[in-house]
Amino acid sequence: MKRLAFLITLAALLCSCASVNIKQPGIDSVKKIAVVTVSGSEEYQNIEVREGKKEKLLTIVGNIIKDKVDLVDDPEIDIITHGANALAKTLNGINGWSVIPFDQVTNSEDVRAFFEDNETWSKVNAAFDRYGSGNGQRLVAPKGMYRLAYEKVAPRGMMYVNGERMEAPVLRGLGKLCESLGVDAVAVAEYYFYFETGMMTGVTRNVTPIVFVNVALIDKNGEKVLYTDNNWARIEGDYDAKVDGEYASLREEKSVKAYKHAIDQIMEEFGKEAKGKLGK
Repeated sequence: MKRLAFLITLAALLCSCASVNIKQPGIDSVKKIAVVTVSGSEEYQNIEVREGKKEKLLTIVGNIIKDKVDLVDDPEIDIITHGANALAKTLNGINGWSVIPFDQVTNSEDVRAFFEDNETWSKVNAAFDRYGSGNGQRLVAPKGMYRLAYEKVAPRGMMYVNGERMEAPVLRGLGKLCESLGVDAVAVAEYYFYFETGMMTGVTRNVTPIVFVNVALIDKNGEKVLYTDNNWARIEGDYDAKVDGEYASLREEKSVKAYKHAIDQIMEEFGKEAKGKLGK
């Protein structure tokens, strides 16, 4: 059952025909926004691994390196921090909207209490584990932020637990944060990072960065007033990154620069789509 759920998730991940959705009249009340969580995939994989065209090979040495935080965290956190800033810049660029400073969120005791509420999250995680969801990737977040998988805000399909949708407890909690942060809506975003090889990759080690993004705004009532369908868009970056085996080589500045630029590209697309739907 969980294998089937994984394949369904994977198929949805690789489909880029989804869209940005808005809910009226709720979206009309949004003026001030807090970005509460931005997450990104920890592993930057070959897209063919995710498409099932290539077997994933992870060596013992690879596992040892992967578990050494000092080796992998800095570039990944640098990139996802850029993703958070790019999201804030994009939301600020929509007429009539403004984003509060990040430190007002990261220093909030109410935000900390929400994400560290073990009783709530144990129930939420149990529900998602039971019904099978997720693609098995670990997430990282900017320093000071908490990780939140987008599926727990906007799961694929309509699943109910004890008479309510399984994401309802998360949305209620996020809605309550609006009041304590003094905003009309909170933003949740998630990036996924991949790469695609080319004919000369074996010689040059150059690959094309690929980025997916999910974004949702949740208002005071715990309603998603703007949200993307899962993995709404796929962007192939303009700059080449470097590769080392099955993973992008994030210890090389060229790769970091390439993924940051790809983030800017996909946020530009998100901004255009959101403005179009909002008529702004």
